[in-house]
Amino acid sequence: MLIFGHLGLTLALAYLARKVYPHLNPSLAFVALGSLLPDIIDKPLGYLIFGDMGTGRIFAHTLLFFIVLATIAAALRSREFASLAGGVFAHLIEDSMWKMPAVLFWPLLGSFPVNPPQGVLSYIQMLLTGLQNPAVLVPEVLGFVSLIYIISQMRPIIITMIKTRFMSGGGSD
Repeated sequence: MLIFGHLGLTLALAYLARKVYPHLNPSLAFVALGSLLPDIIDKPLGYLIFGDMGTGRIFAHTLLFFIVLATIAAALRSREFASLAGGVFAHLIEDSMWKMPAVLFWPLLGSFPVNPPQGVLSYIQMLLTGLQNPAVLVPEVLGFVSLIYIISQMRPIIITMIKTRFMSGGGSD
């Protein structure tokens, strides 16, 4: 799954959770960050550690990473950390990490699998070629549509925040 799939579908789920279970009230900003965090961490880290883009699902794609975030959220009673953990959990599901048990359950099942070397450009080409597959394209389109819908629904709130921050002298000159 690519950016719009992770971001849009995860935010749609959190937005729906806010409507159906108002007491949950996830922070959409932290859910959004969590929805991308495993890739933000693991893609560059995999490249630095293994020297190629083919190993982009390591530490932050594990159940251990999610458990650490969830534990911090519980210990601090933090809505933001809980939202972040929820976004990470959604990312793991969207990436079908159960199909990679050595990664998901790391370190219990040994080390991370070594993937064939892949440079940055060939990795980007692989991602773009993947859009020909409906299993990749459909979640991306649905995620994009979800983002547009959520932004349109949040527009009055966003405008109010901008006006409050920048129009009332809260900004710097």
